[in-house]
Amino acid sequence: MPSGTSLLVLLAVLHRVTYLGKMTISGTQFLSGCTESAVVSLVERRALAQKQGTNPSSNFLLEIRPFQVRLHHLDESGEVSLTVDAYQVARIAYCTADHSVRPNIFAWIYREINDDLSFQMDCHAVECESKLEAKKLAHSMMEAFRKTFQSMSSDGRIHKSGSTDDFAEDSSTPDDSTPDDG
Repeated sequence: MPSGTSLLVLLAVLHRVTYLGKMTISGTQFLSGCTESAVVSLVERRALAQKQGTNPSSNFLLEIRPFQVRLHHLDESGEVSLTVDAYQVARIAYCTADHSVRPNIFAWIYREINDDLSFQMDCHAVECESKLEAKKLAHSMMEAFRKTFQSMSSDGRIHKSGSTDDFAEDSSTPDDSTPDDG
């Protein structure tokens, strides 16, 4: 019988990636191209580190599943180590596999909550073996978003307030609502 680590590999789809790092970005409105400057900086930082010979190990296995994205660290021999970085899908604001600097990069923007309960938006980027692999990761993330949202909606953790259906039922606003005169 396989060990727990082997069993994990058998049950989950793991993608071999090179983690480029993370960079804090500003803003809360994320549109097409919003990760480009951060990705360019991360690619440049990695190239400089490689040139200087100071590049830390950056080989990982990326696992995308409903509710959680996991970045499994690999040791120098390519074996899965015990270190895993986990990201909650519900705190991922944006993801893309569309970068002009390199088409094989997948990036996501994660809402990191600090110890003082403030938050920052971090752009994480991984380099994949191909453009197609990066696109597959984006598709997997879309599926994880969909499944996470469906589950959270069905068990009441997310309500439909603000949807177009709610506006159709109640078109009044706080400024124009008046009590019944009887």
